[in-house]
Amino acid sequence: MSGDDGYYSDLEYTSGYFHELGPAHLRFCGLIAGIDVAVPEAPAYLELGMGQGVSLAVHAAANDGDFWGVDLGSAHVAHARTLVAAFDGQAQLHEDSFEAFAARDDLPQFDAITLHGVWSWVSDANRRILVDLIRDRLKPGGAVYLSYNCQPGWASRSPVRHLLKLGYEARPGGDAAGRIEAAMEFMEDVVAADGRFFSENRPAASHAASLRKVGRQYLAHEYMNDNWHVPYFSDVAGALAGAELSFVTSARLLDRMNAIQFQPAGQALLDRQKDPVLRESVRDFLVNQQFRLDVFARDARSLSTAEETARMDAQPFVLICGLDEIDFELTGAQGQAMLPQATYGPLALALAADDFRQKATAELITMPGVSALRRSDVVAALITLVGMGVLRPAQPFRPEIRARCGAYNRLVLDRAVTGPHLQHMASPVVGGGVLTPRSAQLFLRAWQAGARTTDEIALSVWDVFETTNERAVRDGRDLITREDNLARLGEMARRFVDQTVPLYRALAIL
Repeated sequence: MSGDDGYYSDLEYTSGYFHELGPAHLRFCGLIAGIDVAVPEAPAYLELGMGQGVSLAVHAAANDGDFWGVDLGSAHVAHARTLVAAFDGQAQLHEDSFEAFAARDDLPQFDAITLHGVWSWVSDANRRILVDLIRDRLKPGGAVYLSYNCQPGWASRSPVRHLLKLGYEARPGGDAAGRIEAAMEFMEDVVAADGRFFSENRPAASHAASLRKVGRQYLAHEYMNDNWHVPYFSDVAGALAGAELSFVTSARLLDRMNAIQFQPAGQALLDRQKDPVLRESVRDFLVNQQFRLDVFARDARSLSTAEETARMDAQPFVLICGLDEIDFELTGAQGQAMLPQATYGPLALALAADDFRQKATAELITMPGVSALRRSDVVAALITLVGMGVLRPAQPFRPEIRARCGAYNRLVLDRAVTGPHLQHMASPVVGGGVLTPRSAQLFLRAWQAGARTTDEIALSVWDVFETTNERAVRDGRDLITREDNLARLGEMARRFVDQTVPLYRALAIL
């Protein structure tokens, strides 16, 4: 069932992309926290436990630098190498345990080290190896991204994981998917027995019920590891202090929006906590945090107010979706809140002006509709829009980076037809991936093949649908006839031409 030291290996991990691991996002997190995070435009970068390698490949394509990745799964590393080979990347990808990797004599000093979820799934011994590796190989001023399951949000959920693990182990042998299904049925039988635990712990019962909607690959790697570690933030901060790291901020920027997270009494309590570890610990209890995305740094200096202002004024931004895709209603621990139209409306229009051309803060605050707003409100809104996933910090890039992204994106478009599908295109402008629905990938594929009218684009996509036995959808129903499919695809193609093409040009995807 397990690979090295109890890590689950019966099924491959999911192939997701996480922009929070990217160098550009790490730099921006430092900026908004007032910390000089020293991650250069061409970093020495390491991802520990890279999984299928999608994040690492996209970041290696969209940035200069020296990119390294390590994972224990042979299939994971093979897939990552396929992605990197698409753009002739020079990333260093290794199939190794953390212990063996840390013992290499050719490792450079890194500007950034990232771990997504790994901390939750490895043994105490491996966590000590990770801390030692970070201590020995992270440059002064360098950044560490660490995401992990945490308390107190998992307090009621941990027993659900325990039941699933028991059910999985009670059926030795056979295929992994069948064992996971047996584990689910075992857990559901316990819930259905109306015992006191689930009747007295409704969040646990709700969590158990929600797992039917979760992919089996994720379930396997989230719940079936022999090692399963769910710490408090203070535990993690204490462990990383051994690597001389200090907390910078959450990489999930909406965590900074206190208005949607806390009642006034909670905000007042948080304001009284001057120690950063104590403050984050209190915050986790106030929002019942179950998953953290933390940025730490080594010996990073604080920015002066003047430096922070100058860097924010010079920071360009670019939208990564159309205006009609922005939802100005946010959900936090205290429920839903509408963002003020007087601030966000003019700012969104300014960001979309000139065919989505990237614009620095200093330019945005002078534009029509925005110039009447306070600078502090504009900056806060920009950070919020980045946190919402509709806006990204932009960066300069060389033609070679654009060429690498183009080569990677051709692989994405090929897989839109053949599978397995990838969900993100690489953009040199943002130094990372942009979520691209498969429909947009198929339209983009037609565009790059020379189709320009909506009829030509629709026909190209319909030709793909005929080979894959797919249909367009209207009002939740598959369309049957060729004529209805072409009509629907034509409508979608019109939006693609009018909105997506200029957006992708601004992102240097086109």
